[in-house]
Amino acid sequence: MRGRFLLAAMALPALALAACDSGEQPQNVTHISVANPESDRLKALPPLYQRIGLMRAIRDSGRRCRRVDALGYQEEYRGLDMWVALCDDGKHWAIFIAPNADVQVRDCSENAQLGLPVCHPVAPLPPDPNAPANAQPGTGTVDANTH
Repeated sequence: MRGRFLLAAMALPALALAACDSGEQPQNVTHISVANPESDRLKALPPLYQRIGLMRAIRDSGRRCRRVDALGYQEEYRGLDMWVALCDDGKHWAIFIAPNADVQVRDCSENAQLGLPVCHPVAPLPPDPNAPANAQPGTGTVDANTH
C-alpha cells in the first residue's frame, strides 16, 4: 500500500505539469519594449559615425576589427538592441546594446551554439564622400566615385 501511495505522489506533479501545456497560445500577451537611448543615438548618426561606434565597441571588447565595412540594426533581443557589423577582414560581429549603455560583442559564427539570434547579412554602406580616401590628390576635392 505504501508503495502505491509513493508512486501516486510522484506521478501527480508530472500530471499537473503536463496539464499546464495544452498547446494553445496565450490570448492576451503584451510585449513590452524598453527605451534604448544609446541604440537610438547610434541609429540617428551618419553612417561614418555608426561605423566608428561599432568598431570601437568591437575593439573595446578585446576583438580585432581594423574597419567596419557594413553594419545594420537587426532586432531587439531580450531587452537588448542587436546590431550586426562586418569588419574588413570578413568577420561578422553581433553587438548587443543594453538600455543602460552596456555592450556585449559576440562572434556571429558562435551565435547559434550560444542560443543567440543568427546574424543576418548586412549590405555594404555607400562610401563616405568626406572620407580622406575619396579626396582627389592635389585638388582638395572629393569624388565619391573614386573609391
